[in-house]
Amino acid sequence: MRKFRMVLFAAVALLAFSLKSKAQASLLGGISDESEYYKFASLVRASNIGADLAKAVTYTVFAPDNTTFREMPTSKMDSLSADPAAMANFLKGHIVKGKLTMMALAAKLTAGKGRTTLVTLSGQTLKIQKVAGNKILLTDAAGNQIHFLAFDIKDPHGVVHGIDHCIGVK
Repeated sequence: MRKFRMVLFAAVALLAFSLKSKAQASLLGGISDESEYYKFASLVRASNIGADLAKAVTYTVFAPDNTTFREMPTSKMDSLSADPAAMANFLKGHIVKGKLTMMALAAKLTAGKGRTTLVTLSGQTLKIQKVAGNKILLTDAAGNQIHFLAFDIKDPHGVVHGIDHCIGVK
């Protein structure tokens, strides 16, 4: 009986450690420092939105590529950096609850006759539609038309899609 308790204790301890390690996996851990999306991932990791992402359990991220940040006016990036709440809102504007792979987005588009709407963690509405050539276009609340560059970048907490523009930034 004593051996059984020891084995049971070890199994429970191992499971608890495994779950804790998974929960603490790096935010946007699927994006490496060599990725085309590392700048966005580094901003998310440095921000205070980790608790919001943990509440979402799984999420879908629309990550702007590094070129987008290089081309962003310095004054815009400076104002975001100076205001943590604005930065958090900006970042949450790129994230929706739930894991929406390309297949899941395609199913939503099919069900919506070529259109669907998503709501970001910041409460912003994103319209996604199928356009000519079976391409998918994302339009944010500011009217920006954003193109997808990559789909289904794996992440420990969801999925990341690469985009060519920041959401909500003119």
